[in-house]
Amino acid sequence: MIQKDSSFVSKLTFTLLILLVSSNLMAQKKPSSNPLESFLDTQFWLGLKMGINYSQAFPETRNTGFSPIDYSADSLRKSYDDFSLPGAHMGLEMNFYHRGFSASFQPVYKRSRYQYNSVLAWTGASSGNRFETRYDVEQRLDVIELPLMIKYDVIRKGKIRPFAMVGGFHSIVASAQKDVKITQIDYSSGSPLQSSGGTSTLGVKDSFKGFTGISGGVGVNLDYWNIRTVFEVNYKRSLTSATKPNEQQNELASLGETNDEIFLRDISVSLSFVFPFRFIDQQFKAY
Repeated sequence: MIQKDSSFVSKLTFTLLILLVSSNLMAQKKPSSNPLESFLDTQFWLGLKMGINYSQAFPETRNTGFSPIDYSADSLRKSYDDFSLPGAHMGLEMNFYHRGFSASFQPVYKRSRYQYNSVLAWTGASSGNRFETRYDVEQRLDVIELPLMIKYDVIRKGKIRPFAMVGGFHSIVASAQKDVKITQIDYSSGSPLQSSGGTSTLGVKDSFKGFTGISGGVGVNLDYWNIRTVFEVNYKRSLTSATKPNEQQNELASLGETNDEIFLRDISVSLSFVFPFRFIDQQFKAY
């Protein structure tokens, strides 16, 4: 009876030892990580970017082509319309992503548009003897914009990933045109008589210069198949002037038309379609 008990105890001890070693080996084995998350921890993305923008021309220093003697120069100031005309941009988006942070280089060809008006008036001896010339101007500015942005994914998992971004940019002037509509108003007959003074399109690239600024915004990444769609809203503000004041070399210079010292502010909405550099083959399907 004692031998049977001893044999039973030996078998039980051996079984428990086997179970203990097996559980030890299983505990030491690391759980497999999600292959998708591991693959996307570090990734290059490249694609196309396009969108629309609205610009505000902020006059830091106001300039006039005339030096008034018997009236205030404030009456010659231009009146600007803020964020009133749509522009457009198109280019590339190149992102290097690592664990929630992205360094994004986004060179684009961009057209900004803004408008302003100014009035020159001549007044005679009598109060009704008055003649005005109104200039309605649309300014188009084409630049090669070179932004460098740092993005941070607020949510790092899933197909929808919102992010915030901040950075800076430098713009190189490619071309600039000014459309001018002239309207003349004569008050001498009692009731205003309005007539057209014509329209002109002028090349004014020499009146602008390259400028730099800062940028910030928010957006969201949407992943499907092996494509990432990026939707973002961005605000840009130049820190240097975009214009060369008092260098308006065209037929409007004799009429007192000259640039203010302009700092551009911009709100843009963009859509990008980017693809991974590290291709996902048939054996590794992301979604």
